[in-house]
Amino acid sequence: MSRRVRWFSDGAASAVATKLDIREHGASAGPVVICDTGAEDEDNYRFRDDCAEWFGCEITVIKSEEYDSVFDVWEKRRYISGHAGAPCSGAMKFVPRLNFEKYGDINIFGYTADPNDRKRAERLAGDFRPGSIETPLITRDITKANCLAILEGAGIQQPRTYAMGFPNANCLKFGCAKAQSPRYWALFRQQFPDRFARTAALARELGAQLAVMGEEKGEKGERIVIRAFIDDIPDDFPTTDAIAPSCDLLCSINSKDLAS
Repeated sequence: MSRRVRWFSDGAASAVATKLDIREHGASAGPVVICDTGAEDEDNYRFRDDCAEWFGCEITVIKSEEYDSVFDVWEKRRYISGHAGAPCSGAMKFVPRLNFEKYGDINIFGYTADPNDRKRAERLAGDFRPGSIETPLITRDITKANCLAILEGAGIQQPRTYAMGFPNANCLKFGCAKAQSPRYWALFRQQFPDRFARTAALARELGAQLAVMGEEKGEKGERIVIRAFIDDIPDDFPTTDAIAPSCDLLCSINSKDLAS
């Protein structure tokens, strides 16, 4: 019997995907696993405990053997993000996951039915052997907004960072290295000024212009991306809006099924 590995990430979508898989296949079918990035907001640990009670099983925590946190990765590798991507994802998530996996595992991921997530899931599937990845939220056409409503129906308070306006609950101790939106960084500065200052200082030191402010055409008509240091973003720059729970008929059916 293949082991079903439910990959949890302290977020609403992975929580609902995990609950769905446990309801369908049972807690004994495989572990619930999270990669500890050392970069989570404090409230995520409360949310994790609430979800473990909801799942009816413990959550296995795995961690990099080389780095303490994503910030540790940035400092030691002297690189935050750029054309080569963000090294923290590989060091803190990909490598620990590979060390944990066994041949024959079926990996459960919380990608939602939202268009961007569908595309991400399709790309991810290309990195796995056929049949070794499942996305129960996409299968059931459940969106991220639906997931928030499902948690609300189950009596679980979502991570506080959603209400602040962040699209995800992950890596908000230092900010997401892959975030290029100045709206994201403006919101991060607004909500966590001390954390923002630490990341902005390292970005300056390493010459990492993380924010994309727009683009223009060069003399030959080529596309030129205009980048900036995150502490150059104007103080009055608009921030993102919170994702509000949105429940339709499909979501209501799933809420009743998952409330217990």
